[in-house]
Amino acid sequence: MKWAVICSLAASVVAFTVFMLLRQEASEPESVSGESPMEDVSVSGNGAKVPAGSVRSTEPQSRRNSDKPVLDMGDDDEDDNRTPAEKALAERIDKALQDEDFKALVACAEEAQKCGDDDIRQSMVDALGWFGEKALPELTPFLADDDEDVRDSAMNEWTMALSSVDDEAVKIKTVELAMGVLKNEDALEDISGEYIGVDEKLAVESLARVIDGGGSKEGVEKAKETYELVTGDEWTDVSEAKRWIAEEYEPPEGS
Repeated sequence: MKWAVICSLAASVVAFTVFMLLRQEASEPESVSGESPMEDVSVSGNGAKVPAGSVRSTEPQSRRNSDKPVLDMGDDDEDDNRTPAEKALAERIDKALQDEDFKALVACAEEAQKCGDDDIRQSMVDALGWFGEKALPELTPFLADDDEDVRDSAMNEWTMALSSVDDEAVKIKTVELAMGVLKNEDALEDISGEYIGVDEKLAVESLARVIDGGGSKEGVEKAKETYELVTGDEWTDVSEAKRWIAEEYEPPEGS
């Protein structure tokens, strides 16, 4: 009798353990290693195919609350060949940053853009980047700078600042300006993705302005490609773009 009770209890423990293991296994979601739940191609509301990954994250980012960048004006070089005007400009840029005087910094932007000293243009980009999204209009021309390092820095600062813009119309207008000056195909590929997923009327009107505005050849070609992604039609002319908006555009729900 005693052994029967012991065996019965042991069997109950084993059965309970097996039950709990099966229950835990059943509750875990099935997954396949290495596979993404997103398809390679999605379809927009008008039927146009959109490559996966075209819509970039708009997670807000800002350097405004971080430490100010230390500007490298090149004044420590033994062979400092800068002109008095360039030295004065460098001092004004640095002072505007240290004083957090955005208006004074903006007043330096056009002069810095035309300055032949790479270090000064780089410093201008760094200073503008610290002010974030409100410096986007002044940062945009530096996306086409002659110096690769300055261009890359400008693109990094510009992209970070753009990610803080919530207003679609403001964001697309900023992208439009950049499309008009950029020549680098990789950079154009990146920023043209901002047109995917926004209000299609807004996107089509902006792309039409880029194409018809006489910007860089590379920018115009990328705008035509993006127009086709948004509308599903090849670009022909502005009148056709207007016809598409009038006949094909479907306003977002609730608008």
